[in-house]
Amino acid sequence: MAPNTAANALQDGKRRQAQALLRDGEVWLIAARESGVRPEPALTLVAGVDVTWDSLFLLTHTEAVAIVGRFDADAVPPGWTVHGYDADLRALLRAEVRRLGARRVLLNISEDDPLCDGLTSGLERRVRGWLTPGDDLPELEWDSAAPLLGQLRSVKTPEEHAAIREAVELAEAHLREMAAAAHPGWRERDVAAFLHGLCRRDGAEPSWGWNACPNVHIGPDSRPSHAPPGDHALRPGDLLHIDYGVRLSHGYCSDIQRVYRLPDGNPVPDAVQAAFRACWNAIQAGADALRPGTPGHAVDAAARAALVAAGYPEYQHALGHGLGRATHDGGTLLGPRWPRYGQTVEGPVRENEVYTLELGVMVPGHGFIGLEEDVIVRDGPPTWLSARQDDLKILG
Repeated sequence: MAPNTAANALQDGKRRQAQALLRDGEVWLIAARESGVRPEPALTLVAGVDVTWDSLFLLTHTEAVAIVGRFDADAVPPGWTVHGYDADLRALLRAEVRRLGARRVLLNISEDDPLCDGLTSGLERRVRGWLTPGDDLPELEWDSAAPLLGQLRSVKTPEEHAAIREAVELAEAHLREMAAAAHPGWRERDVAAFLHGLCRRDGAEPSWGWNACPNVHIGPDSRPSHAPPGDHALRPGDLLHIDYGVRLSHGYCSDIQRVYRLPDGNPVPDAVQAAFRACWNAIQAGADALRPGTPGHAVDAAARAALVAAGYPEYQHALGHGLGRATHDGGTLLGPRWPRYGQTVEGPVRENEVYTLELGVMVPGHGFIGLEEDVIVRDGPPTWLSARQDDLKILG
């Protein structure tokens, strides 16, 4: 299947999934303008089109209607009833809302989830003004689309699972090539450049941008961060930690972490082995807790407790996040009940969601050990999309 055809099929599946979540009388209204420079994440998810003028996409449980500028009309994919306008969309919008029998309008507003907060405040005021009550339109109930959109983003279709698996497998193949090519003297920036070359060769791009993906940390003096790779160089006995993923042409991506050691002729130090095993066991504890209906914070708590019980400090982030069209794909977060995570950790885990499971510890004198796997939630043990790292990998 050609890339554009595959992307359209994925978006069509998400549009239908959204419609199945809507109730009678509800209209999900996605509003966007100049989306090429100010993207609306929900529009990318269900329609995959960039718009220039003020544009509105209305979904009910049975219909999909697009009201867009005349010159954007032909770009809207199949599956939408399209109305083009020139000077003013207000009359078209009011007529469609009345025809659709709307009583409750859902807007993309969220205090906690950025991927559910795609509506700007200015455009929200404009939309509400277009739909003020009058002789032709009753008063409407307004609410956030975040519960619907969070579930839509996080619960993946089989086609999405396949797309993510494809991205995971390519990232794993790249890392195997990197591990075989690595040698003493390679700097963190050399590792990144090597992987970027593989992306260009294979028509992919780094999951979270060319400047910061991959994150690479070599040896005991390199601290985990999201900064671009630096100049720490590989020496025999050093640990190499890498956080990497690729995004493919259909828009779906991967996100995995692996840790390697450059041999120095000596056995792997006990401290390194113990830290690796503690991280592996903590991720397993999180996987064991990852079941439909479990709150996100409870999954994180299981992994966090296992790591602390092994004698290591708590990791200062969430155990896992949704994965799909974005590396942080919205929905429930597998994280602690910290104020910065808001309500995202209170939601339940749902079957067919895709999550990362990630944590790590710093081993003094050696470097950072960080592991991250990609999994699908099932009614039972999760499906591992990534080939799980069970032992420290050797470079060269």
